[in-house]
Amino acid sequence: MESIAIVFNGLPQKIATGKTLQQMIDEFSLPSHGSVFAVNNQVVPRSEWQTRVLYEGDSISLFQAIAGG
Repeated sequence: MESIAIVFNGLPQKIATGKTLQQMIDEFSLPSHGSVFAVNNQVVPRSEWQTRVLYEGDSISLFQAIAGG
């Protein structure tokens, strides 16, 4: 199976070619509730996670809501 190199939260990772953002989230067991994902500094709406294919060199960032007072 071919793989591509991406950067996730500043760390290099390898994932299978053709994976979507949702598949990457599932593969890495990332939290989805209260989370926002950006690919190449552009927020990807949750409605597009299933269809947003990741490509060689993509940079993915995870942002999580933090409750506090």
